[in-house]
This record gives sequence, C-alpha cells and structure tokens, in this order.
Amino acid sequence: MERYFLVIAAGIAGGFIALRFSIPGGAVVGSMLGAGIMSLLLPNGVTLSPNAAVGVQILLGISLGMTFDRTFLSLGARVLPLAIISTLILLAVTICMALLASRLGLMDFGTALFGFSPGGMSGMSILAKTEGHNPPVVAFLHMVRIFTLFIMVPLLARLFLYLKSHLSL
Repeated sequence: MERYFLVIAAGIAGGFIALRFSIPGGAVVGSMLGAGIMSLLLPNGVTLSPNAAVGVQILLGISLGMTFDRTFLSLGARVLPLAIISTLILLAVTICMALLASRLGLMDFGTALFGFSPGGMSGMSILAKTEGHNPPVVAFLHMVRIFTLFIMVPLLARLFLYLKSHLSL
C-alpha cells in the first residue's frame, strides 16, 4: 500500500510543479511524469488492480463529461463530418506507421497498430492486452504522443493566434 502512496504523492507533486512552471497541460503532464518516474524507481513498479483502473477511467470520463454544455449539441452536429474525415485520415496514417514499425522489426503489427492509433492511452492499452499484444509498448507510444501534443498544441495555438492578430491572417 505504501507503494501506491509514493506514486500518488509523486504524481501530485509533479502536477503542481508543472503547473508552477506553466507547462502546457501541466497538471496532466506533470502528474503523469511524476507518477511514471516513481513507478520506474520502485522495484517491480506499481500497477492498479483492474477494478481500480476502471474506477479511475470512470472518474476521468465523468470529469470530461461535465465539460459538455448546450453549445456542444449544435457544434457537434456541424463538425461531425470533419471528425469522421479526420479519424479516417488518422487511421490511414496509423496503418502506415504500424506497417513501417513491423517491417523494421521494432514490434509486431498488432502492437504497433494499437500504439499508433488515435485512441486514448488507457483504452488502447486495455484493448491491446485483451487482443494479446504488448500493453506497455502501446502505453509508451501513446505517452509520447500525448506529451508531444500537450506541449506542442498550446504553443501552436498561441503562435497562430499571435500571427493572426499581428499579420491579419
């Protein structure tokens, strides 16, 4: 039980440190890094029981669901075609990346497919495990993607808003 408290404390500390230094996505990125580093430092790591993992996923889903408001209904209907096109493009890129990774002998095609897919880290890792692939590799690939996006997307948004306001784009 002490191991869980160490990981939780490291995650909380990481989240607050990242927020303090205004790292984009600080709470999530910092807590993930803090908990991840602590898990790596502990012998045999730390894993959640399946029931605890489901509980955490439910809490995450609830917190995301609470962000919906009525404007979501009209906007969702308008952007649905773009969301579908975007998903199909991402799936095509995913297949190409999985083929490349398996051809290079880095991992099997299935693990690569789950790892490079546009889905969420926890969901894709769980699916990879149920399908007999390598969940830690899938989680790592998603972690790299999430960290990169959490850092780059806010910076890109700020850059494009700055350019738009200063160059009349």
